[in-house]
This record gives sequence, structure tokens and C-alpha cells, in this order.
Amino acid sequence: MNSNNSKIYLIISLLILSAACTTFAASKKSIESKFVKITVTRNGVFEVLDKQSGVVWQSTPFGEKKSKTDNFDVKKRNKLLKLINKENDKSLTFQLLPDGKSIDISYESRKEKNIKINLFNITDKDKGYVIAPVRMGMLIPSNNGVAFTQQFHTFGYESLDLEMMGFSKLGSKLLVSWHDPNVVADLTSELVKNSSVSYKQNISFSFTLSKTAKSIRLIFLGKGNFSTIAKAYRKEAKEKGWLVTWNEKLKKYPEAEKLFGAPNIKLWSTLSRSMSEDSSKEIHANTHWTFDEAAQIAEHLKNDLKIDKALFTLGGWINRGYDNQHPDILPAAPECGGNKGLADCSERVKKLGYLFCLHDNYSDMYLDAPSWNEDYIMRDQKGDLVRGGTWAGGKCYIICSKKSLELAKRPDKNLPAVKKLINPNSYFIDVTFAAPPLECFSKDHPLTKSDDIKYKQELSDYSRDLFGTFGSECGKEWAIPHADFFEGIAGVKGRYYHGKNLLLYLGAVEIPLFNMIYNDCIAAYGKYGYDMNAAADYVLSHISAGNHLNYHAIMGNHLYWKGSKIWKLPLSPSVQKFEKKGHRKFAITYDWKVNGQLKGKWEIFTHFTDSIGSIKFQNDYTPKPEIAKWNKGVVKQGPFTVVVPDGLEGKFDIMTGVYGTQNGARVVLQGKRDGEGRYKIGTIEINKDDIKFLPPKKVAEKEEADMSVFCNAENGWAEGMNIFDIFLKNTHEILSPLNEITAKMIITDFAYLSPDYKITQTIFGQNEVIAVVNRSNRDFKYICKDGSTALLPPLGFVIESPEFIAFHAKSWNGVNYDKPVLFTIRSLDKKLISKSNNICVYHGFGNPKIKIGKNIRTVNKY
Repeated sequence: MNSNNSKIYLIISLLILSAACTTFAASKKSIESKFVKITVTRNGVFEVLDKQSGVVWQSTPFGEKKSKTDNFDVKKRNKLLKLINKENDKSLTFQLLPDGKSIDISYESRKEKNIKINLFNITDKDKGYVIAPVRMGMLIPSNNGVAFTQQFHTFGYESLDLEMMGFSKLGSKLLVSWHDPNVVADLTSELVKNSSVSYKQNISFSFTLSKTAKSIRLIFLGKGNFSTIAKAYRKEAKEKGWLVTWNEKLKKYPEAEKLFGAPNIKLWSTLSRSMSEDSSKEIHANTHWTFDEAAQIAEHLKNDLKIDKALFTLGGWINRGYDNQHPDILPAAPECGGNKGLADCSERVKKLGYLFCLHDNYSDMYLDAPSWNEDYIMRDQKGDLVRGGTWAGGKCYIICSKKSLELAKRPDKNLPAVKKLINPNSYFIDVTFAAPPLECFSKDHPLTKSDDIKYKQELSDYSRDLFGTFGSECGKEWAIPHADFFEGIAGVKGRYYHGKNLLLYLGAVEIPLFNMIYNDCIAAYGKYGYDMNAAADYVLSHISAGNHLNYHAIMGNHLYWKGSKIWKLPLSPSVQKFEKKGHRKFAITYDWKVNGQLKGKWEIFTHFTDSIGSIKFQNDYTPKPEIAKWNKGVVKQGPFTVVVPDGLEGKFDIMTGVYGTQNGARVVLQGKRDGEGRYKIGTIEINKDDIKFLPPKKVAEKEEADMSVFCNAENGWAEGMNIFDIFLKNTHEILSPLNEITAKMIITDFAYLSPDYKITQTIFGQNEVIAVVNRSNRDFKYICKDGSTALLPPLGFVIESPEFIAFHAKSWNGVNYDKPVLFTIRSLDKKLISKSNNICVYHGFGNPKIKIGKNIRTVNKY
């Protein structure tokens, strides 16, 4: 080849290379800061390099698996990148914000009203996780081996209570935040069997934006831990206006300080009335407490149990009883003592230093309410009235939140009259913070979801200004500036979620994310009744989060402590015979095995429950002969004919138990119980007209920790008392000082100390308070701050702080115990325990010896 030909070849080669480089350069564009680099390509892919951690997050936002290059266009302008899908006229804009770590992703489309943005994925190889703010919070590991699909709605019921989700990949943290109720998150976990990839599980996540929702924010946080995500969102929450601390709130509402360290004790409900579905016929009515008895209970708690603080709440005080005839609440239930009796109760409870709270409702309207008027009710897109649930008062309809405030303000019928006649210093309006934001399509009072939130906030503000403190069911962050307590965000029925299998379905574990963000803003409680004899794990979750417990109607009716103190019976139930009887009917016979002597007056209940434990129908009965006359051996009860309600199909667990006729309290039987004092004895399967009985599966009995441990008072302060008083006193002495000390702190660090997530450590403030709990089935050695070792048994814990120490342990401060003991030590003069001249030592159970400093003391009662 001559030199001229060589030159020509070189020029052609350079031109080809130049053209290729130009094409490659044109196929992707980037913007970057010192923290992140965002690259968007013409095949519809975008990726973010988190320079802080070196981790790359990659996505195909429109979901196209094999996109053609010419389907997309990429435009760049300053700190903006725009990805345009030319086929369907939709685009995403990526804007790098001034902090250099945050990217706003917004969408535009002339054809589509909503858009699904596929974000990233995390595999088991990434050792990552997802954090979802469902109630207190859940952690979903990317290597949990569970396949699922789950949708999370912003501010939905048992869905996202905060406008955020957190993600971790190879230690790198990502916060996704938004500010609109019309955002829905989807998680999909797939188990991968394809040998061509190195991972076995893949969790992908996407966000659907509709109506007013136009953008989401991605905040890349580099390497960090759980608190890294929480701290970043706390800043976002402040900008949104959701984060209002106690220091700000107490300036206007000083009474709210009474919530610090206060248990939520709820008589639920004083008058319980059940109506037919159309509210036309009374089925039954029971007075569980008169208003005078309610006041006596409060006085008993204060004077006999030395419970110095309480949020003391009455449900069912209204004219027709719990969940009846709303919104017409006055006069107060005559069966319980009327207006005069309730006013007297209010004054007596407040005199004790407690918050006296009344439970009300401005969401539901019943057909038999004197104020019934369709003009108050929400309408759907078809113009039909919006139905609510069927509750004690029958079928209800949903009041438009704009009209709720109008009803609540009626001077002679509602809140102003309650203030004048009863004068409580706290108020609770049901459903307000629990229900998802709704839309109303009434021509007279239309609402968007944001409008619904706005009017609920105004109802909260009005109630709070009138009574001094305010709270509602569950809890959403939009309510934090407008309330003082949430009832239900910390648990439901003695467990973490209403859906009893939710954690199992997602392969998730609980994490106190809410208190890592908002603990210094609001008091968080659980809701509904539970079995205190199965509540140890529930108690430990409250220790981990620093919350006080809810005690909702678990004490028994009337003056419960004056009744029987029997709380265990040597009985075990089973199904002897099951037989189908005609259309949607069956006969069932029960066997009760008697293993010892029986005393007391008892009734038997049988619930047929769905997958989340809700009662769908019942077969309660009075035992014949009465249980006290049953002899050792097997006692047959039945057969009973049961009618299955129309429309019910599927599997329903048969749950049975025993309760006292005097106080309604459920007792402990032999066998494995659920969290509500019930025992599973089988399942029925209903398929149209076919009904089958499925016996319980036989599983190998394994030794489990005693979930009734906090009902123990052996050698302790509450020995010989009613079982509820023992449980209340033990747990109050742990949780009240902890909650009071940490009320103005946040959880600054949280860690799982074992691979199975069962042993955890929580740090409040600047290492001021440490709580370690052991929910595993083995002992755990914990090294205390002073270098000594505490041996924590299953369900054991230790709390360390300068002014308060508590432990359930086999050894502490050099003293070994044959059996686990419960102690708390509290400084009463606000000095360090080591320097205090006035300390209070509470002994719950076990050996009464404790070493404080260098001295061993014996403590029985104080």
C-alpha cells in the first residue's frame, strides 16, 4: 500500500471512529454534583451513581424491557435531564436540587392521567432492605426468601402513614419522598430460579402518580444506617409542615404534658348496644360500667395502684351507646348515669390529675340518627351515597368531612354542649386519622383527597382548642400538628398490625421508624383490647419504641377488682362432632377436657373468624351444667345449630374461650391461645352451600417463653391482686418512667443485635437512654454501660439511663437469680441514681434482693 492510500485509509478510519463516538455520546446524557451523577439514555434507562457510597442504582422508568433507541429522546438543560417517550407522549424530568444529593422526578403527559415510574431493584446479593412507614414501621429484608406483591397507598389504612419509603443497597441508603396523597407505591418480590443470574431474590419497587401528584423526590444518602434515613426524612417533614415538636405544642396546649408517661386506659365501652343492620331493631344492650363505676375505677388506680398519670377514656357514653346514632350524642347515656353522672365522673377523674377523655365520632352517620339527612353524606362518582361499615349501631354512611365540622359545632347538640355540660380536658374523635383520604363527588360539597385532609385537620383543631388535648384513631403525619396523641399507630389487638399475617406475608420485621422521626412530637399508643396473658412480646415492642401501653377494656366490667381473682382454669377445648344441617347450617358439639378443680361463674364464647382474626359470626353459650360443677374428665357441650350469614365464603377459624359472668374478663385455659384470649379448635370451609370441618393440624409442641410473664407478681408489690392490676402495675412501672424521660427525644439509633432480628437495641437522644430487649428463645448477655453483665432470658430486657433503670433478667449488677426477676429503680429528685438521696425501687416478681451501687437490699413493696 502506498503512502497516499494509507493516508486515505487513516482519514476514513478516523471519520468512522468520530461518527461512532458522536453516536455513542448522543445516546446518553448526564448531570452531576460532587455527591451524585445522573445518566439518562435513549433506550429509556436512567441510572444514578451515588458517589458517596460508590453504588449505582439503575432503572427503566417506563417499564420497557427491551426498548428501541429511537423510541426515546433525551434533552439536557443546566441541572435538568428530560427523558421523552415519543411513542406515547409522556416524559420524565430529572432535576438535580441545590443540595446536590436530591433529585426531583416529575412527569408530563397529555394523554395519560397517571403514570407509573419504575424505580430500582434490590437483590439478596445487595444485602439490602425496604423500610415502609406502616404504623410504627416495617423492615423488609431483600434476602428473606419470600415472594409477594404489595401495594402501599399514601395515608391508607394500615398502609403508608408517612409520605416516604426507605431503601438500602450494599449499605447505600436512599430516601424516596413526596407530598401528595395520590401516590401509590408497589413492591414486588420474586424468587429467581434462573441459573444465569447470581441472585436468588429480587425486590423491585415503583410509584404510581395520579391526579394532583406530579413528582417524587429521590435523596441519595451514601453509606449509613436506619437513622440515616429517618434523619433525612425528618428534614423533609419539617419542610412539609408536618413536624411540630412538643416544645412548640406545649406553649399553646400545656395540658398535653400530662400525656408524658401516661397509660391509655379505656373503658370500651360503658354502654354497648347492638342494632340490626338497618338500625331498626335492638338486638341487645349491656351496661359494662356506670359513670360512677368509671370514676371509682380511676380512683382505685390512683389510690390503690399508685398510677400517678393516665389518659382515662370513656367509650359508649353517648345517648344510645357505643357506635350508635352518631352524630347525635347527647344527653349522655341514661343507663350509665346521664349528664349529671358523667359530669361528676369528669370532675372526679380530673381531680386525680388524669386527663379525662371522651370517645366520639364524626365520620359515621346511622339511619336511626335524629339528624339523619342525606345532605351530610359523601357521594361517589355515580352520585350514590357512600356506605361505611356495619357496626354496633347497624349500617352506617360516611359523613363528608366538610359537613363533619358543621355537625361537631352544633351548639346545643355536640361539642360546645359537651364542653359546657361535661367539661372533659381531652377529646377523641374516632376514624379521623384512620380512614384514608376520600373524595366526595356531591355537587353541594365536593372534596379532593387534599380537601378531606384539610377539613379533618380543622375538626381536630376545633376540638383541641375546646378541650385542651386531642387525639384520634391510628395516626397520619398530616395530623401531627393538629393533635396530641395517636391511638393505634403503636399496635392493634396486642400485635403490631391489624392484619395478623401481614409481617409473615411480606417476610418483614417491625422497626420503630415512626419514633425515629416523630417521637418528640406526639404520644403514640396502640388500640383495641388484647389478652394480657399473651402480651409479653407486645410489651417488649413498646419498650423498644419508648411508648406506653393501651389498656382497652381488658380489666373486666364494673368494679372488676372486687370480683373473682381466678385467671386460669384447667380446661382444654376441642370439637367432638361436626355435621352439616341444610342450607348454610351446621351442628357442632364441643368436648371440654377437665384436668383439675373448677370454681367460679363462667360463660363460653365461640368466634368464627376470618384471616385477620375478625369475628364473622358466633356461637356463644351458657355451659350446662355450669362449669363449677364439671367433674374431671371430658364434658360434652351441644350439639348447637349455627347459621352461616349469607354471602360468607372461604375458611374461618373456630376460636373459643371462657369469660367471667361478673366482669367479662377472659381466663387462661390449657393450650396455645391467640392474642385475644381465644383457642383455635378447628376451621370450617364454606363454598356456596357446602360446609366442611377441618380439624386443627397437629404440630410438635415446642417450648416457648411464657407470654404471661408480666402478669406475674410472685413475692412482688402486686402479689394477691386482681390479674389486671398486676399486669397494669408491672408494665406501668417500666413504661411510664421510660416514656416520660424520652417524650422529648427521638430514637437516634436502632440496631438488631442478632441475625434473626429478635434481639434489639434502641438509643434515645444523645445516648441518654438505652433499651435492649430479648425476644428470642435463648438467653442473651448484655454488657451494661458500667461494664457489668446483665443476663437477659427470653422476654428479658434492660433499660439504662442516669435517672431510671429497669430490667427483667437472670442476673444484674453482679447478682445472679435462680429465676428471672423484675425490678425498676427511679430517682425521684432528678439526680443521678448514684447520687440521689431519694430513689424508688419497684419489685415486680422473683427474688426480692437487688444490688444498688455496692449494697444488696431486700425490696418487697414501697
